[in-house]
Amino acid sequence: MKKTFTLVFLLLLLPLLTELKAQELRGTWLARTSFTSKAKLASQMDSLAAANFNVVYVNVWSRGYPLWQSEVFKKHTGVAIDPTYAGRDILAEAIAEGHRVGLHVEAWFEYGFVAGYAPSGVTSKGPIFEAHPDWVARTRAGIEKDGSNFYWMVQSHPEAQQFLISLATEIIRKYDVDGIEMDRIRYSSKEYGYDAYTTQLYKSEHNGAEPPQDPNDAGWMRWRADKINQFVALLYDSVKSVNPKVNVSSAPSQMGTTTYTAYENLLQDWKWWITNNKVDNLQMQSYSSSLTTYRNWNTYTKNSVSNFERIYPSFAVKPNTTTLTGPQIVEYLDVNTSLGFKGAALWFYDDLVGNFHYLRKTRFASPVHPPYATADWREHRAITTVDNLSDAVRTGTWAASGFDGYKGKSIYGGSGGRVSLDYHLNVPADAFYEVYVYTIPASNRSAQAEYEVYDFREMKTSVPVNQTLVQNSGWVKLGDYYLTQGRKRVIKLVDDNLEAGKFLSADAVMIVRNRRLDDSPVPAPLGVKEEDGGKRLLRIYPNPASKILSLQLPGSTGLVYSIKVVSLQGVTVYQINRPLFRAGQIVQIDVTGFPFGVYQVVVEQSDGLSTAKLVVQ
Repeated sequence: MKKTFTLVFLLLLLPLLTELKAQELRGTWLARTSFTSKAKLASQMDSLAAANFNVVYVNVWSRGYPLWQSEVFKKHTGVAIDPTYAGRDILAEAIAEGHRVGLHVEAWFEYGFVAGYAPSGVTSKGPIFEAHPDWVARTRAGIEKDGSNFYWMVQSHPEAQQFLISLATEIIRKYDVDGIEMDRIRYSSKEYGYDAYTTQLYKSEHNGAEPPQDPNDAGWMRWRADKINQFVALLYDSVKSVNPKVNVSSAPSQMGTTTYTAYENLLQDWKWWITNNKVDNLQMQSYSSSLTTYRNWNTYTKNSVSNFERIYPSFAVKPNTTTLTGPQIVEYLDVNTSLGFKGAALWFYDDLVGNFHYLRKTRFASPVHPPYATADWREHRAITTVDNLSDAVRTGTWAASGFDGYKGKSIYGGSGGRVSLDYHLNVPADAFYEVYVYTIPASNRSAQAEYEVYDFREMKTSVPVNQTLVQNSGWVKLGDYYLTQGRKRVIKLVDDNLEAGKFLSADAVMIVRNRRLDDSPVPAPLGVKEEDGGKRLLRIYPNPASKILSLQLPGSTGLVYSIKVVSLQGVTVYQINRPLFRAGQIVQIDVTGFPFGVYQVVVEQSDGLSTAKLVVQ
């Protein structure tokens, strides 16, 4: 009887133990060296997933440039992305490859308040400072560039703060990222804070008194740190107002063994951030080749912060001039576990090369999910390839090409009569999905290959893809579509627009659940009657929209007086007066230049008003 009870107890306890084990952060950072090609980025994501990592922090704000196609940055500078990556979108590529293998992808603002990098021979402070010269931070001696050749934005300047927040919220609105991680949210040193704006702000809050000449003055230190705290709070609230499910974190400097080093040296009061719930978690960065020192730092951290479980002590694999061995890395990870911390992030991918197999064998033997996410958060995805003839159903004559595809050789057709290819996928759950096709560009391929995407209503959307452009190699996103669970046709490649003498290329397709759109309204099924018989129904598709949207006018017989798009502040940003449109007609509106946010579309007719919410991302 006792043995039976023990067995039953263990069986009941097993799921709980499994869940507890599944709560561990295993992260690393991808720096600029990871982005030389799409293929390299894909290979690195494969390595991380194979080693059972679960979070990757992808550099998106580097040396004064965004590494995504940023409309915010373009409005300030005329440039949308770091010229090194012109024609690409590093963040979009990282999301496709990271989510493909189930990794959480967080947008890492490596340089935070740093907005310019000027090593020897570079004279420009950076495009943002050319546009806003009054944003440059400086010391009491008037020094702007720090010892690492960086120019910093004025930490207390509300416009500089809002610029950085706008970059973060732009990402949240446009991309399905799992988190935002801010780095260098601090001063370069205590010597900074003597720029004109900060000086005037201090005087306005201290009855005209000048800032103390001593950068170590306790009150002056506290005042400057509080300005950063206010920024962190505003950043957190702004991100959460756009998408409360996005993980907001930071990578602050370490504690010492007996002192609050980050604050004392850099005016970075991250204890306030986490105590006041203005970050979801922290990846505290440490650089030490001594296991004892590392343990002492983290012991002091644990004893200094009440909610220390949301801190993930993270460490450099190559601190200073030392390189940690595989066994030493595991020892560092075990220190975290022994102190009650729930995982770590390791700086950085390049320094981990050669250790992935060892980590999987000794420490990361089974996949787990981060402590702040559900187990299935990144599990809803599906891929099929052209060699799976039951899923990729061919019509017409196709042949194997000489080009490698996602797995194996791609195929091509079109020289010997009509061809098409139907892709069937097992949709994991009812949700919005990002739909991708894998492309192998070549000069003799179609410049307007037509992919038909079918949503849950079997409504077809045609999306052209240029199969001659090198930039389109690898995964190309066709759009976001609501799909329902089960096996069904999702994509069809057709030759309707095939040019003479050209071929269609076909390879893998992929769907990945778009968690950003989880709470978006589901498009109405075709043929469903709405209230008022559909007369007052105003349809918008897609919604959220980023470029061209289709607006289906109400079925009312009333004359159309105007179509307006109005911001939440009541500002009309788009209007057509007395258009000659008929009831039920579809009107297209270009929202490319609209600021990101929520709008109301208002259609005025002779027999009433029709309204609908629009999200521009």
